[in-house]
Amino acid sequence: MIHLYDNYHYNPPAPVLPIIIRIPDSIKQLTTDALVDTGADITCLPRAFIATLRAERASTYDVFAINGVSVGPSDSYFLEFELAGMKELVEVIAIGDEPILGRNLINEFTIQLYGPKQKLEIKSHTK
Repeated sequence: MIHLYDNYHYNPPAPVLPIIIRIPDSIKQLTTDALVDTGADITCLPRAFIATLRAERASTYDVFAINGVSVGPSDSYFLEFELAGMKELVEVIAIGDEPILGRNLINEFTIQLYGPKQKLEIKSHTK
């Protein structure tokens, strides 16, 4: 599947993917676009998304920025993500104000970035 970079919300344009997020075995879901961030260890969602889904906390982690500075504790949750025709159960942390797809989710896919063409190609894998 080919997706165009988002040049409306990001300057320079950035790779984003449409996703569906839900609590496992639930019909309550959110649909949004999320930034693809190969530098993020874990997928991040805004606390407002977690509250809307009424997700149950799984754990709490101390979170550090890329420069090693602590940004404080953050609760984690297990949520189901649907993208590129696949569903994946993923642990996420509640932090920030935008959804970010980290390596704990994107490593389940083959993703190619075509920067000059401002597009991303994602392929799912059968397990």
